[in-house]
Amino acid sequence: MALFALIYRYIDDPDAVSQHRPEHRAYLRSLSDGGQLLLAGPLGEPGPAGGLLVLDVESAERVQQIADDDPFHAHGVVAERTVHLWTLSIGADRFPGRPAGG
Repeated sequence: MALFALIYRYIDDPDAVSQHRPEHRAYLRSLSDGGQLLLAGPLGEPGPAGGLLVLDVESAERVQQIADDDPFHAHGVVAERTVHLWTLSIGADRFPGRPAGG
């Protein structure tokens, strides 16, 4: 498994984001319960509204599938998304079984 950062930028419609947030968070909870999602949360100022997810999955393609299946995507809330392979360098002790990288 590898760590990936999935970054969302939301549409400029706070009402739509709020309306679909419960379904989105239920989806994220299911990923967390299944061990694929390690961390998630909204991104604040400065910059546009969005979110950051840290996923522990086998490939960038799996991250894309997770993003495609997200209710926020289905409801058009995600304006843009990016995926980055991410190396944990400090704080590995908080994630048992995860070695620290460079």
